[in-house]
Amino acid sequence: MIRKLWIGLMVAGICVLLYPQFADAQSQSRDARVVLSFLKIDHGARMVGMGGAFVAIADDMDAIFSNVAGLTHIERAGFSLGYTRWLFSDGIYSGGFAYNTPHGVLGLSVVGFKPHSFEETTIFQPQGTGREPAMGNISIGLAYASKLTDRLSIGTLLRWTQETLDTDNLNVLDFSVSTLFYTGFKSLRLGMAFENLGKDLTLVEDRASMPVSFTIGGAMEILGEKGDQTYLTVTGENYYATDAAKVQYRLGGELWLQETLALRGGYKVNFDEETFSVGAGFKFNPSEGRQLRVDVSYTDFGMYLDAPIRFTVGGSF
Repeated sequence: MIRKLWIGLMVAGICVLLYPQFADAQSQSRDARVVLSFLKIDHGARMVGMGGAFVAIADDMDAIFSNVAGLTHIERAGFSLGYTRWLFSDGIYSGGFAYNTPHGVLGLSVVGFKPHSFEETTIFQPQGTGREPAMGNISIGLAYASKLTDRLSIGTLLRWTQETLDTDNLNVLDFSVSTLFYTGFKSLRLGMAFENLGKDLTLVEDRASMPVSFTIGGAMEILGEKGDQTYLTVTGENYYATDAAKVQYRLGGELWLQETLALRGGYKVNFDEETFSVGAGFKFNPSEGRQLRVDVSYTDFGMYLDAPIRFTVGGSF
C-alpha cells in the first residue's frame, strides 16, 4: 500500500511540474505548427454524445481514448470497435481491447484515419494525372491502468503514430498520463489527463509540436445512483490545448432508462466549429458477466460542414 501511495504522489508531482510549462506554452502566441491534429478527435459514440466530457466518467472501454485510468472499471476483459463518418466523408476507424490482470489492466488501442481519395493534379496536368496520392494516419497505443487505492486509479498510454503524406511518412512516439479519483462526497469523481506528450519536431526547417492537451473535470449522479434502473449523470470539464486561443469547456449528461436505453447530450464552449452533440445507446446482457453495448452520436459542425456521425459497438466478458 505504501508503495502504491508513493507512486500516486509521484504521478501527481509530475502533473504539477508539467502544468506550469503547459500553461506557459498555451499563453504564448501559436508560433509553432501543430502536427497530427487528428489525435485531438474524440472516439467513442458514448463519449462524443456527451460533448466529449468523459474524463471523469471513463468507466468503460472508451476510457482508453480519454482517461486510461478508467480502464480499472473493467472486471475481466473489454473491447470497443468504432467508426466515424468525419468531415467530407472521410473515415475514422478505432478499436480497443483491455484485459484485467492481477497486476493491473493492460490495453491496446488502434486508430486509423482514411481521407477520401482524390486525383493528383499538377501545373502541366490540371485535369489530373490519373494518380491517387497515398494519405492517412494510423496510431497504435499500449495502455496500463492500476488501482492505487479503492478510490484512486492511475493510467498511462504509450503510442506510436504514423502520418502518410504521399511519399513522405512522419513517425512519432508520445505518451499520456491520467488519474481518476472518487472523492467520497456522494458519487462525485474527478478525472485528469495529460495527453499527446511528445518532443517537438522539425518539418521543412519549421518547428512543429504535438497537440498537447490537459483536461480536468468532474462527474456525479444528480438523479438516482449509478447502477439503478434509471439515473442521470452530469459532467463538465476544462480542456486546455496548446493550439487553442482560449480555455475550452465541455459539458454533458447521460440519462439511463430501465438500465437499457441511454439518452445523451453535450455542448462545447470556445471550440472553433463544434457546438452541441446528442447520442443514444443500448445495453444488453446476454448472460451473466457479459455485456454488449451499441452507441451512436451526432455532432453539430455548423452550416458549412457535414455533421460527423459515430457508431460504436463494445462490451465486456
